[in-house]
Amino acid sequence: MEFELWPAILAGFIAGAIMEGPVYLQKALGLPVKQNIFRTWGRMFGLRNNGTGTYLVGMVFHQLLAAAIAVVYALGFDLLGIDGNLLVWGLVGALVHYTLAGPIVAMLPSQDPDTGEERRQGFAYKNYGGLDVATSLVGHLAFGAVTGVLYGLLHSGGGSNVVF
Repeated sequence: MEFELWPAILAGFIAGAIMEGPVYLQKALGLPVKQNIFRTWGRMFGLRNNGTGTYLVGMVFHQLLAAAIAVVYALGFDLLGIDGNLLVWGLVGALVHYTLAGPIVAMLPSQDPDTGEERRQGFAYKNYGGLDVATSLVGHLAFGAVTGVLYGLLHSGGGSNVVF
């Protein structure tokens, strides 16, 4: 499939929003998931309170980053000559994405929700525990699957025949 920018960007925006769903669903259910990438990104922009502004800045940054990463997925599909099974290839991309994102998360300081201390989250949130590591993996897999499916459906030469 030849690369198309706008389907990739739109797929990334939607996939980025869906990616964080497992985190906030677990928080709403009272499960002890600690990660909060919106808060982390907001704090990286110098916002130190945990108010709405911090979350909003973090969410906007995350969505822009998700769109950029989906563009990389789409460019990868084009460069590798992939013109079918984008659901599967999106999942493959997600594993690469997860592997590359893990060390980035490890470098980002975040405020521990239990202690209020600024600390490192560890590779793919390992310092927060197994639930957070699994949630991060599931979120990245969801991102890859949704990116592959939506890019395939929104692409001018796409449709279900290139998604599955």
